[in-house]
Amino acid sequence: MDQSPLRSEDMMLDEQMLSLLPDDGAPVLNRMVRLSLSRTVERRVTQQEYFKIRDQLIADGKIGRARGPGGQVYLIQDPDDPPHPLISQTLPITEADLMPFLENYLETAFQTGLDLPSGSHFILEDTSQRGPRRGQWARPDFILVTLLRYRFQPQKQLDLHAFELKTENGCNVQAVHEALAQTRFTHYGHLVWHLPENSPHTVRLEDIRAQCISHGVGLILMREPGDPESYEILVDARRKNTPLAIVDGFLEARLTDENQKRLARLLGV
Repeated sequence: MDQSPLRSEDMMLDEQMLSLLPDDGAPVLNRMVRLSLSRTVERRVTQQEYFKIRDQLIADGKIGRARGPGGQVYLIQDPDDPPHPLISQTLPITEADLMPFLENYLETAFQTGLDLPSGSHFILEDTSQRGPRRGQWARPDFILVTLLRYRFQPQKQLDLHAFELKTENGCNVQAVHEALAQTRFTHYGHLVWHLPENSPHTVRLEDIRAQCISHGVGLILMREPGDPESYEILVDARRKNTPLAIVDGFLEARLTDENQKRLARLLGV
């Protein structure tokens, strides 16, 4: 690659590229960084431009290179740099901090968006600390049971949704597979990602979105945790044909006794 000095426009792209990489040093695919860079500068950044800038940043010791399919780059933190003001003054927002906000969203805007038929019911359960730990990724943060009643059909349809919550810097492609794995026991799997507007972690969004579409996992962006109207359903979850016996056993292990009795009453059993 050409290692000649960068032109002034290249230097602007240099700084833009650095600003797009996550502060925590998480690696990002080259194609995703180039796409985000193009959007930031509002023009197409060619592969030749991108790799020239990338290679110069590597030579300058500002970013690192992770090899593999597609290639990845990551930000190298200078130990002599002063702490970032937001990091030094603000504690990270944890999943525990976000759980009450997600619960409120699921009870309000999400439920309304389901547009359930008249006479339907829903039951929401925090399962982040409930149920067996056996099996990898077998414990969603929330489950939502919807019981649909249709006017001209005597039977009721039970749908089970699972929600996996991730913090701003805690979401990656593995999180998609975590939400997908939960559909072994449920009908729908959703990944909820706290991603504020203008977050540097937005560089991961297209890759995560593509994975969600590929696997039928729903993707919900939590923009402003306290404002249910700010949440964005970026990808709709596809229903899985999970065996009834597995769903039944999962509900028995996760629902509280009170909610099990309530569900039994609603089903007339």
